[in-house]
Amino acid sequence: MKTVSRFFNSLPVSQGLLLVLKALPVAIFVLILRWILHYGFGVNGLMSFSDAAAVLTGATVIVGLMLAGVMADYKESEKLPSVIGGSLLSINSLAHGALATKGVDTAFIRPRLAQVAETINEWLYDRVGDDQVPMAQGMVNELIIDVEKAGGTTHYLTRLLIQASDLGVALQRVMVIRNTMFIKAGYALMTILVSIVLILFVLVDFPSEFAQWLVIGALSLAYTYLLLLVRDLDNPFGYGQHDGRGSGADVDITPFTKAYRELTA
Repeated sequence: MKTVSRFFNSLPVSQGLLLVLKALPVAIFVLILRWILHYGFGVNGLMSFSDAAAVLTGATVIVGLMLAGVMADYKESEKLPSVIGGSLLSINSLAHGALATKGVDTAFIRPRLAQVAETINEWLYDRVGDDQVPMAQGMVNELIIDVEKAGGTTHYLTRLLIQASDLGVALQRVMVIRNTMFIKAGYALMTILVSIVLILFVLVDFPSEFAQWLVIGALSLAYTYLLLLVRDLDNPFGYGQHDGRGSGADVDITPFTKAYRELTA
């Protein structure tokens, strides 16, 4: 399986098309098995396409429910890179503002926030572990303490603590979404039902000789693609997956990337 995964990851295609390419061999395999069974061995009359309607309906409902569930988390996830990037930039500007009238050298602020941004960036791309997240939060807290020691005004310090809290909440939420699976029992049921559907596509008789290949092939591709899509959407922060190419279902990280580049420039 790892060899197959590496093969697909090495293909020069966009991540948006990668799931389609991964689902395509399954659809082709179903069509080959169908041809062998019906034309190679002449086995027909096992069941009609209408007999499989109940299973198709059940599988469609379960896939739809799972897709709706992961999409709810996905919509929340789309906001998190903006929160993380915005909090880092706000902390930078507030820390400078807190010391603007104190005649204190503020050169220490930017490099330390750049280190925090670098740690978060490495973590998002799976180059460091989750243990680095509390360390990054600790560096922000230490910076706020140093700003206070340097004479930072209370008004700015209060806003700094709020931004640090927002940053910590966003980072912890990303960690939870990345490390947990949406309803494991639902995944098991969805996988079983889709597998049964694909088996039925091999067995059922189809009223039209030509349409059977088009319909069965298209439905096999669609069910397999949806199964892979639900699993992919369940972790919209997989930027380090697929040999660092990420996934077509990853949320846009641009808001954080802009903040990261500004702080580390």
